[in-house]
Amino acid sequence: MASHAIATIPTDEGERFNLMQREARLFATSPLIPEHLRKGGPDQAMANCYIALKMARTMGEDALVVLQNIHVVNGKAGFASQYMIARANASGVFKGRINWRIDKSDRNNLSVTAYATLAETGDVVEFTVDMAMATAEAWTKNPKYRTMPEVMLRYRSAAFLVRFYAPDVMLGYHTSDEIEDVAVAATIDAQPLSAAMLIEQAAPANAVPEMVEVEVEEGSEADHQEGRATQDMGESFNDDAGFGEEG
Repeated sequence: MASHAIATIPTDEGERFNLMQREARLFATSPLIPEHLRKGGPDQAMANCYIALKMARTMGEDALVVLQNIHVVNGKAGFASQYMIARANASGVFKGRINWRIDKSDRNNLSVTAYATLAETGDVVEFTVDMAMATAEAWTKNPKYRTMPEVMLRYRSAAFLVRFYAPDVMLGYHTSDEIEDVAVAATIDAQPLSAAMLIEQAAPANAVPEMVEVEVEEGSEADHQEGRATQDMGESFNDDAGFGEEG
C-alpha cells in the first residue's frame, strides 16, 4: 500500500503559532496599540501585530514595548529614535549613557555630537551631525529640521553612533526618523510644464538654434522682430501639434 506523506507543523511549533496568533488578535483590538498597526481591517491588523510579535521575540524585547515603538513609513518598519537610544543605553555596549555636545558657535550651522564610552575598551566614540550635512542630504525638506533642529540632530547623531559602534542593538533596523528623512529627500519637486518647454522638447535636436548674446536697445526694431519671430514659432508649433485645430 502506497503511503502518502502529509506535511504537518510539529506539535510544539503549531501550538506556538496558534498561541501567537491569538495573542496578535488580542493586541489588534486594543487602543494601546498604535492606530497605523490596526488599520486595514481585523485580518490585516492581526497580521501586523503578529509580525511585530515575531520581531519582538527576535530582539528579546517585550511585545508591548515593540508594538508601541514601531512606525511604518512608506511600507518600511522603523523604530522611534528614543527607543533606539534607550536600547543602546541598556545594552551594556556603552559604559553609562549616550550624551551630546551642542555647538552653536556658527550661527548658520548648528552642530550636534553624540558620544559615549565603550564598555569593553574604555574608548570614547562619537559622531557629529550638523545642519550643513542635513542640507546637503536634503533632510531639511522635513519641516522638523526647521522647527526643532537640535532635537532632530540629536536623534540623527545618536542613530549614526549606534549604527557604527553598536549595530547589534537594533539588529539592522532603522529609526523612523531615518526612513522619513530619506523618503522626503528622495521626492523630486515637480516643475510646471510651460509652452517653452513643449517647444524645446518637440523641436529636433539639430533644429535648435544656437543662442547668441546680442545687445539690443529697448524699443528698437530688433525687439519687435524678435517678438514676431517668437510668436511665429509658437503658432507653427501649435499647427504642427494640432493644438490650433477646432473640433
